[in-house]
Amino acid sequence: MSFSVALSVGVLGCLAIAAVTFLLGRPQRRSHRVCAALGWLWVAGVVGLTFGTRSGGGQAVNLMPLDASNPANTWDFFLNVLMFVPGGLLLASAGTRLLAAGTYGFLGSLAIEVTQYLTSSGRTADINDLLANTLGCLIGYACVAAATRRSPA
Repeated sequence: MSFSVALSVGVLGCLAIAAVTFLLGRPQRRSHRVCAALGWLWVAGVVGLTFGTRSGGGQAVNLMPLDASNPANTWDFFLNVLMFVPGGLLLASAGTRLLAAGTYGFLGSLAIEVTQYLTSSGRTADINDLLANTLGCLIGYACVAAATRRSPA
């Protein structure tokens, strides 16, 4: 699947979800409707970036911890963190608790890594990606939590 196809599916699905949920008025909370539509777009983008771009890996599985002395590994870790920040933002905005958001980030990332391995896509199932994606989800959640924290009166 190419990134442009995934992005097109994401945009069309996002618009369809927004239209249907607003017409039906379900879920009742408007923020949940917006999160559902944007969540679809984000997932399509993650799928497109994960499977629609070339990989420089070459091995099926990497269980070695991050080599911070290698700038390419550090940059890849940072990009994986960044890719999952929107997931944490959306989960926090939808009212998910921190532990659940971290679990969803971990399980979503685990699903990606297992799929990469099982499909022999040429991409590396990497423990560092799993950690970075989970961290990104938690950072996104923390950003919303910090922005919505109320100061004492």
